[in-house]
Amino acid sequence: KENLINRFETKSESNHHLEEKTGLHEREFIETRRHTFDEPIELSTEGTVQMLNLIEGKEIVVESKDQSFQPYLIHYAETFIIPASVGEFRLRPLHNESVKVIRAYVR
Repeated sequence: KENLINRFETKSESNHHLEEKTGLHEREFIETRRHTFDEPIELSTEGTVQMLNLIEGKEIVVESKDQSFQPYLIHYAETFIIPASVGEFRLRPLHNESVKVIRAYVR
C-alpha cells in the first residue's frame, strides 16, 4: 500500500472544503491536490505557477483577493493557469452546488 501511485491523503477538511493530496509518487516534482467545496475557498500560489481544472460541477469564478485581475468564469472541464505572481486567489462555486478542482504545481 505504501507504494501505490494513486493514493489519496486528506490534507484538510471542514464542513465546506476538503483538500486531498492525490496519487503522484513522492519523487515526482509536481504536487497535485483535489479540492472539493461548496463555498468560496482561498488559495495561495506559494510562489509557483498553478495549473487547475474544474473536474466536477458546472462553473466557478476565479477571483483575485487584491483585485490584480478581473474575475473570470471557468466551465466544467476547463483548465486554467494562475501565475506565481498572483499570490492569493479565491475560487467561488456557482449554482449552489459542490464542485471539484484539481490543482497541480511544482513542489
